[in-house]
Formats: sequence, structure tokens, C-alpha cells
Amino acid sequence: MVSRKTTLFLMVSLLLCFLAASACSSATSGGKKDSPPPPATAQGGNAATVDGQPISLAQLDARVAKQLYDARQQALGDMVNEALLEKEAKSQGITIEALTQKEVNAKIAEPTPAEIDQVWEANKARMPGKTKEQVAPDIVKWLKDQKAAQLQQTFIQSLRAKYKVQILLEPPRVVVAVDDDPFLGPADAPVTIVEFSDYQCPYCSRAEPVVKQVLEKYKGKVKFVYRDYPLSFHPFAAKASEASQCANDQGKFWEFHDALYADQSKLSVPDMEATAGRLGLNAEKFKSCLDSGKHAAEVKKDMDDATKAGVNSTPSFFINGVAVVGAQGPEAFSDIIDQELAKSLK
Repeated sequence: MVSRKTTLFLMVSLLLCFLAASACSSATSGGKKDSPPPPATAQGGNAATVDGQPISLAQLDARVAKQLYDARQQALGDMVNEALLEKEAKSQGITIEALTQKEVNAKIAEPTPAEIDQVWEANKARMPGKTKEQVAPDIVKWLKDQKAAQLQQTFIQSLRAKYKVQILLEPPRVVVAVDDDPFLGPADAPVTIVEFSDYQCPYCSRAEPVVKQVLEKYKGKVKFVYRDYPLSFHPFAAKASEASQCANDQGKFWEFHDALYADQSKLSVPDMEATAGRLGLNAEKFKSCLDSGKHAAEVKKDMDDATKAGVNSTPSFFINGVAVVGAQGPEAFSDIIDQELAKSLK
């Protein structure tokens, strides 16, 4: 039998998977209030430097804001979960323990021999010196926990629908300028995605197919802006950013952008000049632009804006100001975009 403590913990964890943010909420407590701490200060806007590389106060504040949101979201999950259980138990005239027994524990099927064999075959290499018979009790417990988790997930979903849970906790938002950088989609789209990226970053390359998938799914509803954030330890990244702006001068930004990400081994100046020629750019104008450093200041402007927004890794995306960091799957974008589109219709 699954204990109430274990059940509640698992149900809380599962509930968090379904929570969505839509609007701002706050809570107050009684008693004497402490005075708010004075605002943080830093020399030159930096909180620290590591071998000369600054960590800005903006980056620190962005990290703290995300941690606070995550903590609030977890605590809110606990509170919503408890409220749902209490409400449903009360409606049935039983205790929470009895409700858990009825909806979860009583429905956990015993694992079949085939299920036990499957887990054993997949994991026996990690357990040298053990026989299937020796670990069978642990396998059975693990399988029953998995079955309980699925039952709990289904039960929570039904309670959320029955009692119409509405989450009003909003994720932190950052004001991110779009500058005059190249973009795809309508200029007045209800959702704007700003990406800060690095042509030499392998994770940025992995994110490209997902970005294309998201833009296709939300065609006409999303404006996508590409901005540069070449990392200092990528020796070709800064010049590649400048080169893409030189390609933009000739109306070939996205073709050049796609070519660089398609083959990140071709980021030297001669390689990029060859790429420009292959794409039909005027070779002399492209070379002159790149050699002159014409767009170095533009790239520096992007980096400064990224630092102000708290960016310290690539790729970093901001969906109407909500941060998505790293090479995430399409669902990480869709969850936020769907919420933002729903708001735009109100």
C-alpha cells in the first residue's frame, strides 16, 4: 500500500507538470512586517568577475527572479493539490486517506511476470552478482510506484477539470529590445520571440530545427528576432556574427544564417567568404564589409542588450519577455506561446 505521505508527494510532483502561468498573484501575512532590504549595488553594474569575465547585476537578478518563481510554483503546487484533495474528500463525505485508498491504492494492479522480466532484462547489467529472484521485490515495488503515479496523474487531471483550477502565478518577464535586427513573421504579431545566439555553439545549432518547427506551427502569429551573443571562448563566433550582418546588407541574412548553422565547421573567414559566394552575394562587397569590421558595433550592441536582460548562455530565448534557456523541445515554446495568444484574445 502506498502511504499517504508518499502519495501526496507524488501527486504534488505530478500536479506541477500541469500548472500554467497566466496572471500575477500575491499573498500577505499578518503581524509586523520587516523593512525591505536596500537595493543591491555593484561596481560598474557587475556583481563579480571571473578571470576578467563579468557577471552583471542584471544576470544575478534574473537568476534570483527565476529561483523565486520556481519556489513559488512548487509551493503553489502543494497548496493547490491539498485544496483539491480536501474538496473532493469533503464532497464524498470521506477522509483524504480514504479518498487516496479508493482512487489510487485500491486500483494498483499487481505487476505481471512479463513486466518484471522486462525491467530485469533492461537493468540486470547494472546489478552484477544479483539474481532476478533477489531483486524481484524491488522491481515489484518500483512497478507499483509507476502504476500509482499514473493513477494519481489521471486522478489529478479529473480534479483539475472538475474544480476548474486557474493558476494566476506569472513567470518573471524581462524587457528585451528587438533593436533593428532581422526578423521573421509579422511585425505586429501578438507574440515576439527574441533569440540571443552564437553561430559556433553546438546547442544553438540543435535548437534551429525546433525554432523552425515552432515558427511553422504558429505562422502569422509569431515574430521571431535573431540577435547575436558570441561567447568569448568561441574564437569564430564574433566574426560569424559580423558576417551574417554583412549578408543582411545584401538581403541574404536568413540564407547565410541557415548555412552557418548547417555546417559549423565552416566558420573561418575564408570559409564564410566561400559560403557568401555560393549564396550569390557580391563577393567584393561582402569581403570589404567583413574586413572593415563594419558591424562590430552592432554585434557589441546585441551583447550589451543581452547582458542587460540577464543572458549568460546560449541559446537564450525570450517569448514576450519570458525566458526559455537552452536547446529545449517545442513544447517549452508552445506552452508559453499558447498562453500569450490566449491573453491577446481577451
